[in-house]
Amino acid sequence: MTSNPSLRWQKLHDVFYSHVTVYESLNWSVDNLYLNFKVSISPNGTLIALASKFVPHPNVIDIYSINGNKIWTVVYNSRPEEHIVDFHFRDEELCLVLSNRKIRYYHDFKGSFEEYDFTKEAIKLDNIGDSIAKDDPTGENVVITNLENNEIEEVYRILDSKIWRDFLILRLQNRFVVINLTQLKTYEISLEGYDSSKINSFEAIHENENNSQFVLLFSYDKTIISSHIDINSMTFKFIDNMLTDGPFNQILPSPNGKLISLVNNKIYVINNKFTNILLEYNLLNESHLPYQIAWCSNDAICISLKDEIKLIGPNQNSVSFFYDIDEEEEDFDIDLILNDTTTTDGDLSFTIPILLTQSDGLKIITSSSVEFINKVPDSQINLYQIGSSSSSSILLDCIDKLSNHASKADTNISLLKSDNSLESAITECLEVVLEEFDQTWQKKILRAVSFGKTYFGDDGLNSYDSSHYLKTINLVKILNQIKTLDFGIFLTYGELLNIGWESFFKMLLNRDQYLLSLKIMDLLHLNQFKDMVYIHWCCYKVRKEMNLSDAELLKIISNKLYSFSNSNEIPDAKKRNYVSVEQITDAAYEEGRITLCKLLIDFEPSIQKKISQYFKYDETELGLIKAFQTGEYDLIKFILLHLQKELSISQFFKVLNQNEIKNELKSLVENKGAFPITGDLIGHFWLQSIGKQHSKLMETYFIQQDKTQELGISRIKSFLKKNQSKSNDTYYADYKSRLLKSISRVGMRRMNKIYQRELEVLELQKKLGETYMTNFFLEKSLNDILIKLIKMNQIKACKSIIKDFNIASEKLWILVLNTYTSSKDFDKLYQFAIGLKTANLTPKSPIGFKPFVDAGFKFNAPKSHISEYIKNCTNLKYSERIELFIKNNDLESAANEAFKNRDVDRLRRMMETLGGEDERLIVLLKGYITKLGY
Repeated sequence: MTSNPSLRWQKLHDVFYSHVTVYESLNWSVDNLYLNFKVSISPNGTLIALASKFVPHPNVIDIYSINGNKIWTVVYNSRPEEHIVDFHFRDEELCLVLSNRKIRYYHDFKGSFEEYDFTKEAIKLDNIGDSIAKDDPTGENVVITNLENNEIEEVYRILDSKIWRDFLILRLQNRFVVINLTQLKTYEISLEGYDSSKINSFEAIHENENNSQFVLLFSYDKTIISSHIDINSMTFKFIDNMLTDGPFNQILPSPNGKLISLVNNKIYVINNKFTNILLEYNLLNESHLPYQIAWCSNDAICISLKDEIKLIGPNQNSVSFFYDIDEEEEDFDIDLILNDTTTTDGDLSFTIPILLTQSDGLKIITSSSVEFINKVPDSQINLYQIGSSSSSSILLDCIDKLSNHASKADTNISLLKSDNSLESAITECLEVVLEEFDQTWQKKILRAVSFGKTYFGDDGLNSYDSSHYLKTINLVKILNQIKTLDFGIFLTYGELLNIGWESFFKMLLNRDQYLLSLKIMDLLHLNQFKDMVYIHWCCYKVRKEMNLSDAELLKIISNKLYSFSNSNEIPDAKKRNYVSVEQITDAAYEEGRITLCKLLIDFEPSIQKKISQYFKYDETELGLIKAFQTGEYDLIKFILLHLQKELSISQFFKVLNQNEIKNELKSLVENKGAFPITGDLIGHFWLQSIGKQHSKLMETYFIQQDKTQELGISRIKSFLKKNQSKSNDTYYADYKSRLLKSISRVGMRRMNKIYQRELEVLELQKKLGETYMTNFFLEKSLNDILIKLIKMNQIKACKSIIKDFNIASEKLWILVLNTYTSSKDFDKLYQFAIGLKTANLTPKSPIGFKPFVDAGFKFNAPKSHISEYIKNCTNLKYSERIELFIKNNDLESAANEAFKNRDVDRLRRMMETLGGEDERLIVLLKGYITKLGY
């Protein structure tokens, strides 16, 4: 058993710090890491990039895992005029800053990258604050003449660079350049009025949870300037924090951004508002200036000295962690060694570590080891501290007593049960085991938890929920496995939670650990991330298999996608893919496999993404067909509107009239819908949904398609829309002329009859206008003309028109009914329908009288009118007429109808319903019943 972990703790003020060696030896043959190499480490300390310091510009950058395993190598042919200026990690993605105004951004460990010119389409942010600085020796841009094209070019000299979250920040002579690495957009912050030689360092901190708003801090002369940047509003504002102790050669924010360390010959720890100095530590009191300064989580400052790592806490308290050193050289001067060309590697007799701040501690990397310093959490103090009486420590003590003093172990459990602290003891043990690196202690703690949870269920205690225990075991297994020398991914549990599972699985997939990723997902029930594995595998397959044809690759990829989405028992014809193929199609396109790219798009489960990708890769016609196959009206209309706006007229009409698809893509449109999607269907949809609102464009389309019939109708409709408000004579003459021309030009008999009828309506409008001295040209159809005449009470004229135009009389009756009821002219309606009634004649209606009854109820016509209509509903059963009378509250007519049809039962039910309220009606009902012989 290894010694108690508390023995390696050091106390700083009232806080314990732990110093653990994670890797005692590394797999590389790198010597003097700090001296010989320019170093960049990924934010979580999982990768380290090395480039030699002994070349003017790096040509080779080696990427290692933190345990010294080489992952890959970046080779760049650096030249004086085009070379690597700097390199950084964003997560595990390497970003090269180049002297040719570009950045190269690598997405994986296989060399996939994209280059971006950060000077093109750069957005200049507006300064909304007051000018602060008055110096301006470098306000002018430096320009040169390009002798190849005789054009004036600005000289971009990169003075410094950093990556903060999703942004690469470059400091140039007269500006800051902020590059969004996700969107590849550039923003410029002018330093007009600032002397570049007085800017010593810069750093960024977050202003709030919004990633588009942050503060860029830079040391200027003796103060710190805060530049508040808002990407969304395209603005920035400088604020002078009015410090006087500068210049500061380092600005070091704590991981949470709440505290800031400013460094010159002293270390000043100040809050992020620059209002309160929390610590002032004089570095001149040390034997020499530190090689590196970093935060240890958010709690302490760490400085790297010749023979120690020193943690500095509140009240200038400090604690040292020593590492091995050869003291043969007493007078060590790092500047002398760096400038002495005669010094060899062997002359450097001690190690200078690289410090990396983490959210929960500090990673220390040397040529031969990796160490970790962190603040000891309360749960570990409770468990490990010698003499602790916490419940977790008592539970852990049971394991030591179990083999030799079982009764004492049982006594401990009884004590915990009596205090109701057994569950809290188990919970605290599980918290500690996730932060413990020593596997021996992990096993011991888990044995204690297993021992403690067996006592649940006894003495009335509820049974322990083992799911948390099992999950913790699985997490410990995962953290231990990825930390092994084979993988070299050292993450604490806190760092794992901080980066999230998606970033974690991306780390594994970039190392080709597909099977391990799937096993972890199954182990922790993280099925929502499984599609990442299949997408990454397919992308890698596309990039790797250069000798396979598009058809072969398509079959391999489709089988892999189907294997994730479907059971093996499902026939191939019924299998569906549920994994987005957007990244896979992009990979195929980047590799020059254009046909494969377009064939893969058809596997996309999201129709919106599918159509978007077809448009992205210039398959507009195919994307439109896919939209039609969905049958979603709004989606189709939106796409057509987009195409109408973006394409030229000729290109747009070609899309509307498409009838052919490229041979290799024909399979994508066959048998996919209940009907074929042709140019006629697409063109008709556009005409009916969109074209009507664009008359000129629609006429152009008809001309191009040689649709003379539709063109003529369109022109007449356009004329009607524009000329209805003109004078009667002008309108009549112009419209008649157009109709006569159309009649003479059209060859179809059906269209000829339509134009002829329209001409007859025009003549009727003119005649009615002259007769009634009012404008009938505003009425668009015969229906409108008839309605207007009905409102004028010219029923006789209406009857003449329907006779002349061979219109069914039913239509006139319906028009009269609808017109008079909507205007509540019930007397006119009654006169029209019943007014001709005589003693010997029953009114007749070609539409029957039931519509009159329904309209009467709907518009509250007089009850007497409704009853009269009901009486004439001879096509209804007498029982139905009775119900209508009752609905109209005409009980006397209802009784009469029942009497005429000898329905005694109905009469009796009516009497029961009335009770004794209406004596006259009761007498009537009794009389009817008596007359019927009952």
